[in-house]
Amino acid sequence: MWRYRSFSAVIILASLLSFSLAQQPCNPNNLKKIPLQLGKLAKTRSIDSCACTGAPKGDAGTPIRIANDLQNTIKNNFLANAKHPKQITVSDMIELQKKVNAFSMEEFTRGDRFHLPSPSQRTLIKNMKLGSGRTFSEGEAVTLVGFILGAHHSDVTSGESVNCNLLGCSYNDIHIEVAAHPNDANKTKAQQMNEGGVVAEISPRHRPDEWDTFDSPDYTSFLRDHLVMFTGQLFYDASHSPGGGPDRASVWEVHPVYAIWVCLNTTLQACPANKKNNKKVWLPFDELRNHLGLTSVRVTKLCQDHP
Repeated sequence: MWRYRSFSAVIILASLLSFSLAQQPCNPNNLKKIPLQLGKLAKTRSIDSCACTGAPKGDAGTPIRIANDLQNTIKNNFLANAKHPKQITVSDMIELQKKVNAFSMEEFTRGDRFHLPSPSQRTLIKNMKLGSGRTFSEGEAVTLVGFILGAHHSDVTSGESVNCNLLGCSYNDIHIEVAAHPNDANKTKAQQMNEGGVVAEISPRHRPDEWDTFDSPDYTSFLRDHLVMFTGQLFYDASHSPGGGPDRASVWEVHPVYAIWVCLNTTLQACPANKKNNKKVWLPFDELRNHLGLTSVRVTKLCQDHP
């Protein structure tokens, strides 16, 4: 009897631990536990009380409900181990997309918000091999360097389930379009993104004031030709497909972002990622306003109309 009770207690404890761990990455009880810059700059926001699973989709226990809850919980992971993030390139993320494309829809359900991979299917995107013995997994911390082709607060007037379908800039992600090359005047942004672009997302949860204006028109000119570096979680957004809606060549993302730096130089060769602690090369984004001599930073018209 004692052994049976002990075994039952272990099972109950394991269940409770797994529940708490599923919740903790979304709403850590101490914002300082969040890694890197975000842990130092994080603000308590009203969106933080939105469940890690976001707004429910489908009836409890149905495959779409389980898949959507899982995807949203992964999107809201603020506690990935970021002590040694893996360096990843735009090309790497496109190659990872090709590996996902090789799965049939039956093997790995994907493509829109009503067709999402099951928990067992998501294990297929762990330890995906690229060249030179490198592997990448959803949920790992990565560092991405690229040029910014565009940025905006997304889903402001429609909401998104991960953010409990709340409306307004304060409650939605900042969608950042990243490419290996700067803007090409001979191509549309859509062409550039669908040929060689990926996305980084700044979540509204715990979002620092300084990051909330990443899409400000006051930064557009500087960001047009200066490289930006993001560290955050590698995430596969199965709600979308490459090639449009929104435009991108791969739906692998850096989401959520944990840290942002801007390079004070304008070429990849002059912006080595291993110099991120050298402020003569890489400047934390929250210090950019002072660097540019701006006394204030304008909010976009979209966010003025839909705060």
